[in-house]
Amino acid sequence: MQIERLKPTNVWDSTPYKFSQAIRVRHGQDMLFIAGQAGIDEHGQIAQGLEPQIRQSFENIRRVVSDAGGSMANVVRITGYLRDMSALETYSRIVGEFFADELPAATVVEVKALALEPLLVEVDAIAVM
Repeated sequence: MQIERLKPTNVWDSTPYKFSQAIRVRHGQDMLFIAGQAGIDEHGQIAQGLEPQIRQSFENIRRVVSDAGGSMANVVRITGYLRDMSALETYSRIVGEFFADELPAATVVEVKALALEPLLVEVDAIAVM
């Protein structure tokens, strides 16, 4: 089994927080495990508001998968962490925009807090490349 820790371009630097943005595991299938992505752009700026944060989270996932040579169609699993479950309708609508007909398996949970106070959402993903 081969494990590769990726440092994708155009995604904020996670080094200070001590995690990899994505880990590729090659063992038969080529799998990409994508760390939780929040509404933080490539300059480290947090998007203002729920919808911009959700969009940035999925844009970050798209960029990580693209940097690894794939597309959103390769994403087979997502987990959404919402600070308030009343955001589920907005979250679900945006998921549909990013995945169209190739919907991944998914779980959404409400959490008390995320790593940084202004964050309202975080999404992690698994892709098969």
